[in-house]
Amino acid sequence: MPTLQPFKSFLAGEAHSTATPQRRHGTKFLLKIFLGISLAATLALGIGLCVWWQSLGLFNLDKAKIASLANFKYQDNSIVYDRNGTKIGEFFDEYHLFTRYEDLPNDFINALIATEDRHFFAHSGVDFGGILRAISTKLKLHSSSQGGGASTITQQLARSVFLTNEKSLSRKMTEIAYSLELERTISKKKIMELYVNTMFLGNGAYGVGAASKRYFGKNIEDLSPAQSAMIAGLFQSPSRYNPKKFPERAKKRQRQVIAAMLRNRMITKKVAREIAAAPLEYREYNFLNSQSASWFVDYVRETLPKLGDLTTQDGKHANNNGYRIYTTLDSGLQTLAEKSVHSNDSKLNELSLKTGLVPDSVIGSLKHSRVEASMLVTDPNTGDVLAMVGGRDYKKSQFNRAASALRSPGSAFKPIVYTEALLRGSKWSDLLYVSPINIANYRPKSEESDYLTETTLLRAFYRSMNAPALDLAQKIGIPAIIHRAKSLGVRSPIKDEFGSALGSSDISMMDLSRMYGTFASGGLLTEIDPILKITSADGKILWERPSLPARQKRVLNPQISYLMTQGMRAVLSQGTGAASKDLAEFSAGKTGTSNNSSDNWFCGYTRDLVSIVWVGTDEHTPIHANVSGGALALPIWDQFMRGSRLTRHQRAFPRPLGIAEAEINPRYGNISDGGMKMSFLEKNMPVESNSPLEELENRSSGGFRHAFHN
Repeated sequence: MPTLQPFKSFLAGEAHSTATPQRRHGTKFLLKIFLGISLAATLALGIGLCVWWQSLGLFNLDKAKIASLANFKYQDNSIVYDRNGTKIGEFFDEYHLFTRYEDLPNDFINALIATEDRHFFAHSGVDFGGILRAISTKLKLHSSSQGGGASTITQQLARSVFLTNEKSLSRKMTEIAYSLELERTISKKKIMELYVNTMFLGNGAYGVGAASKRYFGKNIEDLSPAQSAMIAGLFQSPSRYNPKKFPERAKKRQRQVIAAMLRNRMITKKVAREIAAAPLEYREYNFLNSQSASWFVDYVRETLPKLGDLTTQDGKHANNNGYRIYTTLDSGLQTLAEKSVHSNDSKLNELSLKTGLVPDSVIGSLKHSRVEASMLVTDPNTGDVLAMVGGRDYKKSQFNRAASALRSPGSAFKPIVYTEALLRGSKWSDLLYVSPINIANYRPKSEESDYLTETTLLRAFYRSMNAPALDLAQKIGIPAIIHRAKSLGVRSPIKDEFGSALGSSDISMMDLSRMYGTFASGGLLTEIDPILKITSADGKILWERPSLPARQKRVLNPQISYLMTQGMRAVLSQGTGAASKDLAEFSAGKTGTSNNSSDNWFCGYTRDLVSIVWVGTDEHTPIHANVSGGALALPIWDQFMRGSRLTRHQRAFPRPLGIAEAEINPRYGNISDGGMKMSFLEKNMPVESNSPLEELENRSSGGFRHAFHN
């Protein structure tokens, strides 16, 4: 029986050349069919047992957790908005971007179903036909020729949420049981929504919304059919088909998705060719935080922990809680502030080459200190942060100089000294004699031309003379000045020394904003706050800023506030800020320069805006040039204020009751026709003196000191 020999030899494991290739191939095929049928029968039996065991409650399923998926709280980035509802930032640890089922494009749903589970809307959690097709595919060694494998979308979700990736029959049976229970408990649309929002899709993206942003810089509803097909192909293996790392693999996978859609008659051949031919242009998504208002968004993040238990609700961090954070930022003013700072880049770059040249013994060269700049804009009436620029380049330095730096304010601190003097009975026409002063070995410098001359209190203020300010501080006392500074909103510690009267103690830009805001609002101190409210993703209010009366208190009477405002208007009209004299009609402010010009300020305001500008070096190194707050900070402030007039109506400061005016000689303090117009308390108006020398003699004999005790 020679015809039986090859078969017997095959059973014995021998290879004989007498068997033809066709007969050997047929034998292997029959064996594969036999094994396939056996496997299918075993799996079918297992599934049958699984369904039966589940009906008897033999699986230890967490049904409460399954039911909770109906109201599943997705991890979602927290989004930051400006005051008009425009997105300006986002917080996240892992990049999530929730997408409702209703917002999924049809092209994407078709592509996903064609490749992952073509009978998704028909089966009850397990696709028995899909299992047999998967077995057949494996037997034919064409692992990706058929769309839809053995695991349905429901099974993949069950495995992701409830199980591990362990490969065992018991795990597979439990997965099937969970899938059947999922389908019984929640809707198909909800299962699809959960699936597309929770699966990792590579490049740090979780869910289709995040993947759309990370790969194409688009919202998912804006994807093209070609882009939808590419993202749908990532679910099988996001690391293998990551288009950033493996663009050729990603393109091949996309074509497999398109072929599956064609097989399932979701598209025509013509459309399939068009989609396949469409180029896939990937681009890195620039997160909102790096596009504009970067330092402000960081400041908002730092503010969140101060809002009580908000950031720890449900045991989750604010980054992934899906908060919607509505802020006070005015994007128009923010853009204007950024442009104003950057418009001076060339000047600041030039100064950087001359500044802080320090020999480096290690590398034998010289180091330059970069000249930085920052700006803070607030609303004095509400405490809103309207704009914040923490430096010149966020990519180079994320340090927020507008919120975190402590710097010497120089003469920008002097309004506190003069406020206390006016409260104690001094008036702008009071006559002083300027001479060098030495207090406890502290010798402040003034312009040489100011020494040995008479001047009024107002002229000493708007010309920013040091000796008169220190003389006032000596008579008032440093403790009283510190107390007044605290009442006007300065929170940073102030040293109990005479140099503090001239701004030697480091304070923050926030301190200065509160202080100048108090003058702008007529004596009302308002807490600065960048956040209006915080809601959940579905609009539920989680936190809301307290009402204005709860954040505001009167710390200065309107009359003294007005006198100080008039004094700071004179700074602009004819003092150290005279380069912007035409802005004095609606604006007021004060320059400030520390020793060696390492800190240069202009602090200015209108009735509705307080804008603080600082220029200096982070290392406190001197700027080796003839510069000051009026030369460096004022031009930035000037550009911003002129630009703000296009959107903000500038109003004159209202004169309160109890204020009178008189024309005064600014040097000698006597009433003089054609003199400088000065404001006074009605009860403290100047009187006509016989001569400036008589007035000076009276004050030298004790009248000036007496004024502080009235």
